[in-house]
Amino acid sequence: MYVKSFISLAAIAAVTGLEATSALAQITIPTVPIGNPGNAADSTGYGAVAYSYNIGATEVTNAQYAAFLNAVAATDTYSLYNGDGVSTGMAGSFGGITRSGSAGSYTYATVSGRANNPVNFVSFWDATRFSNWLHNGQGSGDTETGAYTLGGVTNPVNASITRNAGWQWAVTSEDEWYKAAYHQPASQGGDSDDYWRYPTQSNTIATAQANYFFSGINNTTPVGSYAANFYGTFDMGGNVWEWNEAIIGGFDRGRRGGAFNSNVTLRADSRNNITTTSERDDLGFRVSQIPGPSSVALLAIGGLMASRRRRS
Repeated sequence: MYVKSFISLAAIAAVTGLEATSALAQITIPTVPIGNPGNAADSTGYGAVAYSYNIGATEVTNAQYAAFLNAVAATDTYSLYNGDGVSTGMAGSFGGITRSGSAGSYTYATVSGRANNPVNFVSFWDATRFSNWLHNGQGSGDTETGAYTLGGVTNPVNASITRNAGWQWAVTSEDEWYKAAYHQPASQGGDSDDYWRYPTQSNTIATAQANYFFSGINNTTPVGSYAANFYGTFDMGGNVWEWNEAIIGGFDRGRRGGAFNSNVTLRADSRNNITTTSERDDLGFRVSQIPGPSSVALLAIGGLMASRRRRS
């Protein structure tokens, strides 16, 4: 039987924000296990995953992405940062990262109060390079090899890039994302077909459950501001759209989940795509991981904290 692990909001804030303070700081990506391997797809044809995997409990945050930039983008060869460093893009009112200095010595910092908001203004290729960096141990790790072989091309030919065998961290596949968002076996309290309509463990949605159009916030909110779903993930509906690996047409990749400015697109039957080079205020990403000792240790800490809260 699948055993659900919980990570507290305080723990998420600690590992997504406070560790990303120096140029080569090691960040931690909180993950949750997605069990029930070999599940069937739903009526839309999505959600079947044959293997167990971990997925980011939250969207990648500004603090995590700023640490990545400080580690690999002193020159910013691959245009991983979006904005003029003053008022637009990542530095603007919808972003959360500023840049200082000149090419060769760029440094990056999070905007006050927005470190734990989801990073946005990232292209699909930015997300793959972040994943490669995680795969290669962070620090000065390579961004061009790992889950994806990018070959030093800022914007590769779309269909030429697929996930490599032996990956450790990757941008979520569409089925990985979909399962984590909507799946819950009926035998474990889920809907009769094992899938919910919304990624909030429900077939309806309310403003208390997610940051979407009718919430009236009109901006991103810190990750983990709303309750987790069945598998323990946060914000898979609303906040920001999330890239996935699906190749749709010649130039597009998939995105799922809707955003702070969306409505019906939070639903399971809403499939969407966008050009790989798009960088928008309502678009971010989440990563998947093959389970390893570090993630197991983090989950054990999260479970212990949850147990202590229940006893208190």
